[in-house]
Amino acid sequence: MQELVTVEQADKVIAYLAIVLPAIGLLAGAAVGAARRAALRGLLVGLVCGLVGPAIWLLWRMYNEIVGIYGLDSVRGLLVNLALFAGIGVIVGLAIGLARRRFRAGSGQTASNTHE
Repeated sequence: MQELVTVEQADKVIAYLAIVLPAIGLLAGAAVGAARRAALRGLLVGLVCGLVGPAIWLLWRMYNEIVGIYGLDSVRGLLVNLALFAGIGVIVGLAIGLARRRFRAGSGQTASNTHE
């Protein structure tokens, strides 16, 4: 039985996204920033959003290494992946929350008047 998507195909697509998404993020950020008259902030936000591509590539590589060491059907490998991805999720969530608070503080807004 042949696989629908091979690991090599997934590697190629993820590597392509890691290269293309930062450029797309910069272009979209520049366009949105120019429309809002905040070009530098738009570029920065676009770049950060575009860095999702290389982050996905890095996470894919880490996942494959863990599976390569422990095997695909190993409970230990599953727990290592769970701990790693949950930890990364918590760190990214905290970083996004901190960045949002700093941007809000820099613009003079507070959480009470942003209607969130």
